[in-house]
Amino acid sequence: MKIEDIIQKYHFHDSSVIELFHDSNRVQLKIDLCMWKQKGYKEGEDELKEVLLVFDSVAEYIWDSDKAETEIDYDTILELSYNDGTLKIVLADDGTSVITFQCNTVEFIFV
Repeated sequence: MKIEDIIQKYHFHDSSVIELFHDSNRVQLKIDLCMWKQKGYKEGEDELKEVLLVFDSVAEYIWDSDKAETEIDYDTILELSYNDGTLKIVLADDGTSVITFQCNTVEFIFV
C-alpha cells in the first residue's frame, strides 16, 4: 500500500510505538494504534489495536535521538508525515526522537 494512502486512512497521532526494528533496507514498527481516533469508530469497539507497519526498500534511514532504537517502549507518535518520498516520524518519551527515511510503500498488518 502507498504510504500516502496509509496516512490519509489512519490517524497515528497519540498512538504508541511498542517496538522499532531496522535492518539494512527494512523498517518495522509495532504500534498500539488509537482506534478511538479513527474515522468510523463506534463506542464499545476496541480502543487500541496492535498493528505492524513493514517498510521495504528503505533508503537514507536516519535515527535522531539521545536514546538507542532498542530503547523504544511505548513512545508516543507526535507526527507522521510524508513529503517528496521521505517519511518522518516524531516520537516523544522523556525526550524527542525523530526517524526519517525514504520509501514508497508499506505493509499494514493488524496483529
